[in-house]
Order: sequence, then structure tokens, then C-alpha cells
Amino acid sequence: KEKEDSIHGTVRLMFQPAEEGGAGAKRMIEEGILEMEPKPQHAFALHVWPSIPSGSIASRPGPLLAACDRFDVAIHGVGGHAAMPHLTVDPIVTASAVIMNLQTIVARTLSPLECGVCSITKVEGGEAFNIIPGSVAIRGTVRSLTTDSLLSLKSKVEHIVETTAAVHGCSTSPIAWSRDYYPPTVNDPTLFEFSRQVGAQVSEERYLRDIEPTMGAEDFSFVAEKIPSTFFLLGQGGEGRGGNEDKHPPTDYGLHHPQFALDESVMPRGVELHVTVALRALQKLAHEMEE
Repeated sequence: KEKEDSIHGTVRLMFQPAEEGGAGAKRMIEEGILEMEPKPQHAFALHVWPSIPSGSIASRPGPLLAACDRFDVAIHGVGGHAAMPHLTVDPIVTASAVIMNLQTIVARTLSPLECGVCSITKVEGGEAFNIIPGSVAIRGTVRSLTTDSLLSLKSKVEHIVETTAAVHGCSTSPIAWSRDYYPPTVNDPTLFEFSRQVGAQVSEERYLRDIEPTMGAEDFSFVAEKIPSTFFLLGQGGEGRGGNEDKHPPTDYGLHHPQFALDESVMPRGVELHVTVALRALQKLAHEMEE
């Protein structure tokens, strides 16, 4: 606030809701966040990253995070007594076959040079040890580094679920996908050279770490589809210089791990990165206009 009068340009803060599956950034775009005057010319975002040391910053040009969708499906059979399986159509056995067959999508239908994920994360069926249930619910996710590959994975999931269930004499509910699949988060290659310099300036290590793409997903990708953007990863692993073991529980557990803990000491560096990249970007854009 003290430097507000010295800021030559507009910095717009975007508080995106519902990042975990709700496509909050897309909702904000639909409501005009990128059409407000003056229209934004660049966008920047960051996420803490437990696999790199606290105080470090990483990113890469091109695809950084995956395209993603999630699905729910119910497999319907015929329930009955567990002692008389021949009088039932067992949806648990069918669901087991579906889960195993889904693993062949990446292993046998995707080029070894492409990246893909098909993970089943929830299986729910039955309530008693002596009853074969009438249905089983399955939930999962598919991911890839390109939108075309993601759409192909989705089609293959539908085909395998339906045909495997039919072979076992079961039926399925229509597969319920999320309202919006997430595109990959792609860092603009031209803008990235600028971002690399800023990230190096703010990083405790004084350089920006190169990092391989990850199959995690982020709805900032909807913004990056529209305007040149950079997404940074802010290290919060426990092996940073000086360590942080005395101040925190271990902070290198992966995202969504039940023992994940935030290294709050990196938050000022995240603020510094946001501030520095915003002010430097305004200077960059002003210089480009003068040319």
C-alpha cells in the first residue's frame, strides 16, 4: 500500500474459489474477470511444492501440470447370499475386473512417449460379510499433458467400463464426468524467460529450478489458455537451508498426503514472488509499449 502511487499500471488479484474440482477460475472467466478494463496481458500463480527444498522456486516452459477429469460410475448386478454366488451376478467381481482392465489403458493403448494416468480412488459396495451386493460404485480420475490425449483416455474408460461389465452380465449407470475437465497448465515459452529471471531473483538459491511436468492439475490452466502466463512451484520441503524440523512437523509429505503440513516460513517468499513478478511485469510491459 505504501508503494501504490509508484505502481504504473494495474495489478489485479484473482481470488479463485473451488480450485479442487469446481473449476472456479473458469467460472470467474465466464463472469468477465479477463474482460475487465484494463484487460490483463499476463497472469502469474504459484503453489507450494513439498518435493523441493523450502525457499527454492521451480517451473518450466510449456506444459507443467496435467489436463484432468474425474468420473463416477455404478456397476449393477444381482445381489444374493454369499453362499450361493451362482444365483447372483456379482458386481464386486465385475468391478475388480473393470479396475484391472482400466490399467491397460495407459500400459497398452498410450504411446510410451506420452504421459497418462488412470487412477481408481474409491470403491464402495456391500455392507455384510454374507451378502453379495446388488451394485458397486467406482470413482476415479484420468490425466494427461494434452487435451487431445485426455479426451482419448475418457473415451477408452467409457468403452472398458461398459464392455467389461457386459461380459460379466452386469450393467452400468452412465459414467458421470465432472462439469468441466481441466486443460493442461501451460507456461507461455516466451514469457517464461522473463519469469525465470524473476524466480531466480526471489529464490533463496538465486536460480529457478527446472522441474519435470507433474500429473497434478490446476484450474489456473483456464487462465493460461487465454493469456500468456507462468505458474511457479514454491518449495516447502524440510531439507531447506538451515532446516525447519525444529519449527514444524516434516513438511516434505506429498500434497493430499494425510500427514501433509505447510511450512509457513515460506509464505513471505511467496508474497515476495507475487509482488516482484507483478511490478517487474508492469515495467516490462511499459518498456514494450515505448518500443
